[in-house]
Amino acid sequence: MTSLRERKKLRTRSTLVDAAADLCLRQGYEKTTVEQIAAAAEVSPRTFSRYFPTKDAVIAAIADEVDGYVADALARQPSDITEHEALLRAHLQIFASDAPVAPAAFHRMTELIQIVNASATLDVASFSFKQRYAGRSIGVLGQRMGLPPEHAAVRLVADSWTAVFRAAFGGLGTPGNDPIEAPVLCRRLTTTFETFTRTWTPWCSSAGVDGQPPAGAPPR
Repeated sequence: MTSLRERKKLRTRSTLVDAAADLCLRQGYEKTTVEQIAAAAEVSPRTFSRYFPTKDAVIAAIADEVDGYVADALARQPSDITEHEALLRAHLQIFASDAPVAPAAFHRMTELIQIVNASATLDVASFSFKQRYAGRSIGVLGQRMGLPPEHAAVRLVADSWTAVFRAAFGGLGTPGNDPIEAPVLCRRLTTTFETFTRTWTPWCSSAGVDGQPPAGAPPR
């Protein structure tokens, strides 16, 4: 049973993450400081440092939370489909408005995408599970494949999925780009995945006579 002290620590950590997300969404990652996050959470900067060594670590905590939702959704996927297809289905379930994990998973995922896309220094790939091979998603992926998480094949799937994720969601929510909404996320991810899988066969076999990408490919 969790002690009162441990519950208080978890609440403080959660409050810091929420405060950081709110400030980054409202004023941008670069303009948000540790002191502001601490003040919004009604703690001292010294208390902040007990939970997170840097501002980056708070954003990474959001990514870790998202990774947990992805891992849970991935674990529910059937075993008779490819790992890439399982990852696609897992993410589409998170983005679906009627999904069992909604709205918490969708909210955190969209927060992360918006914060990263609005920043001049952050990159979606920096906070994808590609960079956190000890994350839960990697563990579930390894279990699906019957391989240890550090195996080259597991990492290759994670790396390639990160490329799909970045191509699908880069720029969303910024001026001149699509808004971060569930239908948009599902459409962008699906069409990007379709383009990705088409590259597994000769491109000209599915492209027009002019060599252009087939219909449904995401805009460049």
